[in-house]
Amino acid sequence: MRKNLLFRVVLMAAVLVATINVSSGQARGLRMISEKELKYNLDFLGSREFRGRETPSPELEIATLYLGNWAAHAGLRPGMNDGSFYQKVPLTVTSVFQPGTRIIVSRGTSDHVYYFGKDFCGSFARSGSYRGDVVFAGMGISDPLTGRDDLGNTDLSGKVVIILDAQLPGTVFPLGFTMTGRLSARIAAIRDRGAAAVLTIVPPERQAMKEEGHNIFDYIPTGRLGIMYDSQRTSFDSSAGAVTEREQTRPPLPFERAEISHELAADMLGITKAEIAGFFEKAAQGQQVSAFEVTGSSARLDVEVEYYPAVSRNVVAMVEGSDPLLRNEYIVICGHHDGRGIDDGGIIPGADDNGSACVALMEIGKALLAERPKRSVILAWFTGEEQMMNGSQYFVNNCPVPREKITACLNIDMISRNHPDSLYLVGSDLLSSELDGAIVKVNSRYGINFAFDYLYSNLTHPQQVYFRSDHYPFVRFGIPSVWFFSGFTYDYHTVMDAPERVDYGKLYKTTKLVYLTALEIGNRKELLKLDVNPAVTSRGGHNLKEPSLFGGR
Repeated sequence: MRKNLLFRVVLMAAVLVATINVSSGQARGLRMISEKELKYNLDFLGSREFRGRETPSPELEIATLYLGNWAAHAGLRPGMNDGSFYQKVPLTVTSVFQPGTRIIVSRGTSDHVYYFGKDFCGSFARSGSYRGDVVFAGMGISDPLTGRDDLGNTDLSGKVVIILDAQLPGTVFPLGFTMTGRLSARIAAIRDRGAAAVLTIVPPERQAMKEEGHNIFDYIPTGRLGIMYDSQRTSFDSSAGAVTEREQTRPPLPFERAEISHELAADMLGITKAEIAGFFEKAAQGQQVSAFEVTGSSARLDVEVEYYPAVSRNVVAMVEGSDPLLRNEYIVICGHHDGRGIDDGGIIPGADDNGSACVALMEIGKALLAERPKRSVILAWFTGEEQMMNGSQYFVNNCPVPREKITACLNIDMISRNHPDSLYLVGSDLLSSELDGAIVKVNSRYGINFAFDYLYSNLTHPQQVYFRSDHYPFVRFGIPSVWFFSGFTYDYHTVMDAPERVDYGKLYKTTKLVYLTALEIGNRKELLKLDVNPAVTSRGGHNLKEPSLFGGR
């Protein structure tokens, strides 16, 4: 009896000591996460001086160097097998050759020339000339549901169509809507009518900025990773014949779109800038702005585009696991460090999207060094998420560790806005119930107490959010993955996504949650089970052709 009692006492003491050791270790790590440091680093990386960290750009390279140098100084190990913190990602840059890109307005025997970057701008992807007579189509709205039709029976075939960049009073776009797409439906309808080009007149507030000396048509070339890997594809049944058939259904005329200044618009329409302002005033009052054809005037849009190879870089660091065997298995914690660059002539600072993840990863790295889990942790700052997930696609296809040994991907993207006590978990419950269970467990156990929302785990959600961040390339390989996400705001992809709007308390809480989740998963005896989707039972490239991983897309 005494022996049994003694045994129980010893066992309870051992359990208590182990619990205290674990708790004290986690406490050591948590103490390394500092709200002050989060703000210090985000004030820098989210500043407008980085010009939106476009991929590629000198400013993004400075941010990349800052993160890599920080990782080395903090004591993290290089994550690449060549001993480097950097993984080079090959890109093809599409750049507009500005001297060769112009609009020529012809009226009688007189030609007026306007140049790209000064009086107009556009996201051009190919060279060519687009010419035609000029038609003004008001706001360009053609909506059978409301009976509003600015186009009427106007012949748009082969014409250069000009519309106002204006919205009807009371128009509210849904959260998550990218404002650069605000006119897309109208422009598509005009294209379907055979127009050669659509030129949108910038709204009065942007014209005012131009007249104050701001370059509202500022431009940074964009680089993208070409289709190199099966993980970038969401369909495997297309054939060359099908592609040809699609090409044949497109309008035969070349087509482009651009945005133009009030000076250029007035010249093309043969009216004054004051009359242009009057059109916008009528639109703001909900009145229909009449369409008209411009007699004796034509326009030619010349576009000259150059393509050249470039390189951007992922920053990859590692914290080696504490267990001699389990250290050969891995958790990936990631977030992208690029941004939107310049849209609508304004710098998008990208503080929430995604400077918030950049600085969270820095604090998580410090915490993991203070208390290492049994498994190794890869910390990855990916490039080019805003350009079709360039960096994460390249990483997972050129992974420095076996993909089959990655237990989970914890992706952080936009974690510093909206309600302070709620968080979206995107995809946490779609491949492994254990991943979702681990997050829920530490959220409750450590008093973080977020209310979790799974709205965007719906594969058929109209905004297709599940497919839009760096966790998704890992999902394609059957790796349980989650996107920690605080939700969209009306500042999304705008100049207002700045450090002064960040909720540092929420950023701090979310950073702790991700760190504790990594510890919880990293100390388990086995890889997370794949127990949700019957079609995905093991990690690896064989999952790439599984339709259920990209259903509805």
